[in-house]
Amino acid sequence: MPIYEKTVLEALRKGPKTRNELFREICPKLMSKKKLQKTLNELEDEGRVINVPKRIGQTHKWTSCYASREHRHLLEVDLGRVIRTVKHLRLELCRNPDVEEVAAKVGAEPENIQKLLFIHAPKLRWKPPTPEDKDEAKKASQKVLELAAEIKYSLESRIELSEISKENIERIEFLIKHNFDSIQQEHIPIRGVVLGPGFGTPALPKERKKEEAIKTVRKLSDLKEAKYGKVMQ
Repeated sequence: MPIYEKTVLEALRKGPKTRNELFREICPKLMSKKKLQKTLNELEDEGRVINVPKRIGQTHKWTSCYASREHRHLLEVDLGRVIRTVKHLRLELCRNPDVEEVAAKVGAEPENIQKLLFIHAPKLRWKPPTPEDKDEAKKASQKVLELAAEIKYSLESRIELSEISKENIERIEFLIKHNFDSIQQEHIPIRGVVLGPGFGTPALPKERKKEEAIKTVRKLSDLKEAKYGKVMQ
């Protein structure tokens, strides 16, 4: 096998890559961009490499994505969408999502999602959640939901800065941005409220707008950043 073809196929051994990724990995130390493109075209003509156009993020720009024949099925799944889904589910669930949860959100076969997740696990900081992870995440999720409810219902004055970890600030902002309507007043924990004869039920705080709630959580983030360093990615 010619050295140029071998170099390209070796670069695609673990999964699909865009043209720019191949350029960065191979050029100019192993071959020129012109030679690489010629080799890709020849391999594609021979059916040994598959080329599928992919949209770049949320832009209107497109790029070529290449894969070996055995990885054809991986081109059917948008890697960028999988990465975003993992990040969102991690914030929403307070843990790494499992393969089926990612597949259901993306709308792809679990087998294809599993291969992508394991190939890119180091980059995604992903690993399959254990039953213990899921049990701990339920408690963490409830805590985040309660804090988000307090922020939504104008009770931020009751929140101590020391109560909120760096990770939970990011989770709270995600929850308010994407699931604002799901945060209910009943999620606010009652702390030391004692009602007796002659004492009426305290008035419930007025719900604030989504933008106001996000602004409040960002103020908390700024305070946390001053103490611990940058929080949001």
